[in-house]
Amino acid sequence: MPEEDEEQQAKRARAEEEEEEAERLAKKNKRGSAEVPQRLDCPYLGTINRHVLDFDFEKLCSVSLSGENVYVDLVDGKFFQGRGKETNAYRHALEKSHYVWMNVVDGKVFCIPDGYEVVDKSLEDIKFNLAPCFDEEEIEQISTKVRYAKALDGTDYIPGCIGLNNICNSDYENVIVQVLCQVVPLRNYLLAYEPPKERKQDPVLSTLADLLRKMYNPRNFKGLVSPHEFYQAIGHKTAKKFYSKQQDPVAFFSWLMSYLHKKLKAKDGSSMIHDVFQGEVQVKMCPATDEARIVESKEKTILMTLELPDEPLFKDNLDFIPQVPLFNLLEKFNGEKAFETIAKGGESREIRRYCLRRIPPYVIFVVKRFRNNNFFIEKNPTIVTFPLKGLDLRDYIHPDCQPANPETKYDLVANVCHDGKPEKGTYKVQTFHHPTSQWFEIHDLRVTPVLPQMVALTESYIQVYQRQDVKTDGTFGKFEMEIPDISAEVETGIAAEIEMAPEDLAEAGIIIG
Repeated sequence: MPEEDEEQQAKRARAEEEEEEAERLAKKNKRGSAEVPQRLDCPYLGTINRHVLDFDFEKLCSVSLSGENVYVDLVDGKFFQGRGKETNAYRHALEKSHYVWMNVVDGKVFCIPDGYEVVDKSLEDIKFNLAPCFDEEEIEQISTKVRYAKALDGTDYIPGCIGLNNICNSDYENVIVQVLCQVVPLRNYLLAYEPPKERKQDPVLSTLADLLRKMYNPRNFKGLVSPHEFYQAIGHKTAKKFYSKQQDPVAFFSWLMSYLHKKLKAKDGSSMIHDVFQGEVQVKMCPATDEARIVESKEKTILMTLELPDEPLFKDNLDFIPQVPLFNLLEKFNGEKAFETIAKGGESREIRRYCLRRIPPYVIFVVKRFRNNNFFIEKNPTIVTFPLKGLDLRDYIHPDCQPANPETKYDLVANVCHDGKPEKGTYKVQTFHHPTSQWFEIHDLRVTPVLPQMVALTESYIQVYQRQDVKTDGTFGKFEMEIPDISAEVETGIAAEIEMAPEDLAEAGIIIG
């Protein structure tokens, strides 16, 4: 009995200590909240200049270059650290007589040096531009509802079809971002993406989601968006491989899809990237000296390359530009056309034949225009003519796999082009805007409407086709029918899990051919 009484007394003492601790914390929080009073009638709201506010760049202190506890001066748009005395923001407020500041993390507005929080509905547009957000209904209506917007300077723009600033020859990254805006399932996921709070957010994924939300912001102060934060995150993660100089957009797209697949991968190994882009190709391979020794394999891919015929050596006139239909290039996947490849060592030659086994909701074709000879990079200027709607891939699917691919018709949604010489050219993209059913050509900051007939007359490099069963909300049919296995030994390789140098990506299985 005495032991039980001692245990009860000990429990009662611990409970009293916990109650005292809770009361002390409550008093501390109450005292802390009382230190920052709120006011509805700030006399300095008229000094705010929305024309100089730009939240696209990295939010670092202009003096200490630190990203912690940063506030933006709503009068001149500069970023400074801290809010209390002896801080850079406090000092700048007194020197310049700029008294209205906003926290770049939670969007709260304070008056410095008076020290009170400003609560006013007129600041909601600034908070929305700092961190745009969309609900489910708005995201579902993006592909159907026509929206026009006007910037503060009077510039008209269409949310989602907006120019991107070119930062140190980043046109190859800009076109890939514009392409991702046309991939409805991935776009809707990024618009609704919220970084997990239990662990540190991924810089590439979070900055890409922020970039897309700014591009679809209908209340943007400017008629353009600068992908500076996304560009910095890419340069840091790739050890500046994709940084400050022009690169191949195919190599950048391959790296980005591989990275996003790793970050979004579920426990079973699947991810949205594979669900949207990954198809399956059957490869028949045999030595050139003995075509009877055929080895069949299947490879998973997110990109399919198309080989252009060689440019004619003798031309009738100097202005002659060869043309070839897309269907001629797609004969590569009819299972009969042979492609001869030479092994890296040069000792042996192989003959390969391709045919499709499973086609994804979004098919990406890469037209191989560039070839690196022993001296320089050559560009093939052949024009590829292609249909904008109703591209049928049924003839290129293996007969045993056709029941597992009931929908085989595709519509073009994005077309990346290259203009100029191989080393000094620029990239632009032509995208289909679903709400207005109109084509737009986006070349960095310039957005111009184009006729559908003009889309097929460009030097296409990357083409994105959308399967016709993809709905406006991003859902698509998932066909669960099993694909018959091939008879020979199967060598599978998931290409998106491989990270290689850009020049070796074509050999990695990410790009078939």
